[in-house]
Amino acid sequence: MTALTAEMFAIFDQPEFSFKKLKATHTPEEVASLKAQFKAVWQVWKQVNQMVAKQLPAGRFAKVHVESWTNGWNLRDHYWASYRLATLADHNPCIGVMLDKKQFQVYLMLQHYKSEQRQGSPDQYNQLLGQVPAWSKEVDVSHWYLWDKDEMEFVDHLSLRDYLADPQRQAEFNCQAQQTSFLLGKFAFRGRDEVPSMEDYIVAVINELIPLYEKLS
Repeated sequence: MTALTAEMFAIFDQPEFSFKKLKATHTPEEVASLKAQFKAVWQVWKQVNQMVAKQLPAGRFAKVHVESWTNGWNLRDHYWASYRLATLADHNPCIGVMLDKKQFQVYLMLQHYKSEQRQGSPDQYNQLLGQVPAWSKEVDVSHWYLWDKDEMEFVDHLSLRDYLADPQRQAEFNCQAQQTSFLLGKFAFRGRDEVPSMEDYIVAVINELIPLYEKLS
């Protein structure tokens, strides 16, 4: 088990992530130290997701993708991994796992980046919104949120509980999300929610999302 620590969140408390700008304001030793810190946390992140992949039903999922800690020009301001059902390995929808300075989250999403190289349109994916009320009856809706692709990463999202309780708000969100795509996930917030085992948390949320996700198969 790998506990989610304050230090893992804190790595992202940086005013600057660009290597070019960091090198202009820091000594080579300081830049090297910062890179080592980022890579150390990322190694833990990578191991957590590799362990999660081993705990998922054999053959049910394609190989997990763990995004690197740098894109070559910048340090990442969050760490991300994605899981796809084997039957949807070449499709845009996936289950994302992300850690940033504010929150740790596991969520269903449609990946827009390089979407032309995969299958599955936003319209097809967004039809899942109609299944959310029925799906939600099988989960504890605490800590679950909905948001659309264009919402900023650190804004407060609409809670699933409020979404389900207010038909007008539900209709408004659905209309807005249809313009892009929706995301649905469970959050653990920095300084508020304890996560003694990141592996158990991710596996549990993935298993809760599967009944909704697999409707796209």
